[in-house]
Amino acid sequence: MERTILHIAIDCFPIQAERLRCPKLAGRPVALIPGESPRPRIVLSSREAREAGIVPGTPLVHARRLCPDLVALPLDRHFYGGIGESIFERLTPVAPVVEPGGDSDFFLDLTGVARSHPEARDRASRAGRDVESWFRLHPTLGVAGNKLVSRVASQVVAPDGDLLDVSSGSEASFLAPLPVDVLPAARETTTAERLDLLNVRAVRQIQALPPSHLARVFGKEGLLLSSQARGVDPTPVLAPELRPRVLVEETLARETNDTRVLSAHAARLASELHAALARRGEGARGVTLTVDYADGVESRARRTFAEPLRGGAETRAALASLLDRALKRRIRVRRVRVAAWDLAPAAAAQLTLWDRDSAPNTLDLAVDRARARFGAEALVPAAWMFHGLTVRAPARP
Repeated sequence: MERTILHIAIDCFPIQAERLRCPKLAGRPVALIPGESPRPRIVLSSREAREAGIVPGTPLVHARRLCPDLVALPLDRHFYGGIGESIFERLTPVAPVVEPGGDSDFFLDLTGVARSHPEARDRASRAGRDVESWFRLHPTLGVAGNKLVSRVASQVVAPDGDLLDVSSGSEASFLAPLPVDVLPAARETTTAERLDLLNVRAVRQIQALPPSHLARVFGKEGLLLSSQARGVDPTPVLAPELRPRVLVEETLARETNDTRVLSAHAARLASELHAALARRGEGARGVTLTVDYADGVESRARRTFAEPLRGGAETRAALASLLDRALKRRIRVRRVRVAAWDLAPAAAAQLTLWDRDSAPNTLDLAVDRARARFGAEALVPAAWMFHGLTVRAPARP
């Protein structure tokens, strides 16, 4: 059966996401910069900014001279990732298998879903319209017989375009006039340098060379380059591996760099994480703590454990250590997130007649029972009370 692969790409996705968050940015020149750099360079620019001569790599100081109205914003990868996850969830019912290629592009395997190619095209168009209506983001679509050609097709379509359909058997002629860097194998550093030295600029020039000659010049990469130039790509569309994890996070009502306040918030997240894991009857062999600073910079620390975390005291100690490692700047903190992964059934403690330290933490058990009977706010540590913190709703699995 011939495969039918749909690739959905969102041109300048971070720029569109920022305009979704602040509609006043529509039509204005926008550029994204790394928030942690003292002398930032442009990472991504909008169409309006590119028309003013601002391209990725341009120093921000020089960009402001070229375009005084430029709006420079720090990258917010957490925000973009959240939108990407929401788009993936919306696209899941469209096809049996959906593979995210990143936050802004997705592969959908429509093989067998649409019995004829026109039906596949209609289904692809509906998926694009749904993304635009759900998220107010304009996608470009490419339909082809494999992932490589469908991705190139969605990139070739102009930002204002809709869908480009590459029929089976026309892959080589479709790729022939395009620049050679549309091929993933041609973007490898060593291969790109040799192609430039040989003055190879278009895909048709690679198609004209026998695979044996390419293998002699580029080695194993030459054979891959030859097959990609002819539009051959047997790579399957794979659903992402689902790894159960528990997330707890908090956006601070007041940004702060006071370590005492941040430690109290981390202790509360540890309590929520412990409660969530206890409800599942599991422990975590890995924990990641992420700190988002007020200027958009992200810092994280992670740790793995030989035995799954199971006690509240162990969890609090682990998060306190991770917070100390993650706090590397004096900038105020906006958000703290904790992810527990590599979940496993929590092993019960082996009680002995002689080793009292091996018994479960009776204090944690007593606190859990009291909160279950009298409410989550019945027992609150004094440090939390001092900083105005209470027990919150259960963590989401």
